[in-house]
Parts: sequence; structure tokens; C-alpha cells
Amino acid sequence: MSENLRRYTRALYGFDAVVRRTPGEAWTHPSPCEGWTAADVVAHNVGMNEMIAGFTRGDGAPHAGHVETDDPAGSWASSLEALLAALDRHGALQTVAATPWGELAVEKFLGFVWVDPVIHTWDLAVAVGQAPVLDADLVALGAARLERAGDSLVGPGRFRAAVAVGDEATTLDRFISLSGRTP
Repeated sequence: MSENLRRYTRALYGFDAVVRRTPGEAWTHPSPCEGWTAADVVAHNVGMNEMIAGFTRGDGAPHAGHVETDDPAGSWASSLEALLAALDRHGALQTVAATPWGELAVEKFLGFVWVDPVIHTWDLAVAVGQAPVLDADLVALGAARLERAGDSLVGPGRFRAAVAVGDEATTLDRFISLSGRTP
């Protein structure tokens, strides 16, 4: 398994753990993502799963968006299973796709998109009242990645500008603030 795929699947399983612990009445709770509920955070991640699975199959999957669902947990579970099966296909990581950042091999795309489910794990946990438990290694790598990217990730459909945090901020707080959220 490649390092990029390993990071991406670790990020997915972290998000999955929060989804599985979310009670049904919590899906309407507001999330740290402006204008999104907990269900919207899941819908975004379902859309990402479907997009990446489509990339691996070469079927011209649409770019990520919200997937309408009455069952966020069920939709998530189905999309995760389909994505993992697609990624497990021989040659899937070498497939070149038209991603939101241009023509890239799936392997390369996973090398930076893994940050997204890590951040959304925090968003979902906060929205539904769970203590955010994120993979410390992914958080540290993600913070470094977001620092390097700077304002290049700021814009509609991406991140808001970084939120200032003090020198005493934890790595997690720094990571979350770099994504435009208030830790």
C-alpha cells in the first residue's frame, strides 16, 4: 500500500468512527462549516468518496458535491465500501483523472486530499457533541501541509483564511485554525 493511500484510508476510518457514533437526532446540528449541518458534512464526504471512486474507474465522475440523503450514516457506509473497493482495483492508483486541480494520477490526488476527511472528522465531532479524536500523525502532517499551502487553498468551495491562534496553541488547534475554523 502506498503512503498516500495509507494516509487517506486512516483519515477515512477516523471520519467513519465519528459517523458510527452519531445518534440520529444529531444530524441536524450545525457544524463549524458555515451553513452546514452535521448531515451536510457527511454529504460532502459521500460526494468526495463517489468522486474518487469514479476517478479510479475512469468514468468521469463529477466533482465533489453534496449528495442528497435521508440516511447520512447509511449513505456514508455505502460510499465508503464502494470507494475502498474501487481503490483496491489493480491499477486504480495509476489512473489519471480530471480532478479539481487538473489532470492527476489518483495516487497523487490522494497525496493531498487526505487532509479533507481529517478536518471534516473534527467538524463532525464538534457538530454532534463528540470529543474530537484525530490521528495525531495526520494532524501534524496536515498542519505542515496547510502552512506550506498558505492562501492557495482559500476561496469558495475551499477553506476560509486561517484564524489566528496564540503561540501556546496545540498542533490540533493550529491545524484547525489553518483550515479557517476557530478551534
